[in-house]
Amino acid sequence: MKKKSAYTHYNNFKRHLLIALLFLCCLTLSNCGKNKSESNNETVNPFGSEVSKGKSQILHPCHWTYTVEQNSPDEAILISTAKLDSGWHLYSQHIPNKGPRMEFAYDSLINYKLVGITEEGKSIKKYDPNLEMEILYFENEAIFRQKVKVMSTDDFAINGTIDYMVCLDDFQCVKSDEEFSFNVKGNPQAK
Repeated sequence: MKKKSAYTHYNNFKRHLLIALLFLCCLTLSNCGKNKSESNNETVNPFGSEVSKGKSQILHPCHWTYTVEQNSPDEAILISTAKLDSGWHLYSQHIPNKGPRMEFAYDSLINYKLVGITEEGKSIKKYDPNLEMEILYFENEAIFRQKVKVMSTDDFAINGTIDYMVCLDDFQCVKSDEEFSFNVKGNPQAK
């Protein structure tokens, strides 16, 4: 009889131990979820460096402005200007392979036609040991120009996005995209 009682006591102990372990596992997993959502304040860039964003502070070291030069009714030049905070640099559109290049994407081409490529100002060329390649980038300010042929008699907007990356010398980086909009006057002689 004593053997049966000891056996029952042992089984009850195992059951309580198992319940306690399950409870601890559940508690740990629920805390992991909380820590995970709090750790989303850190963004890991594709090159392994981390840039802290803070809960109420989002890093924007690149500031864009947009203007249109339209000296004739059938043509316009879209000018995108990036002003960079001190110490930051902006990568060029002309970086080979899978480098951190900038890219302009234009929405609907119904009212206009792109003429050539988006031209950029003079960039700095430098070997980057982190990427193990020559890169082109801008400091302080970068100006981009895109010529368009106006194909609408009515005024219209040209919209799109710029995907880009800015970095500090210690390779803390911010990858971002910027929406743009240019207001262009229609061409009365457009067909």
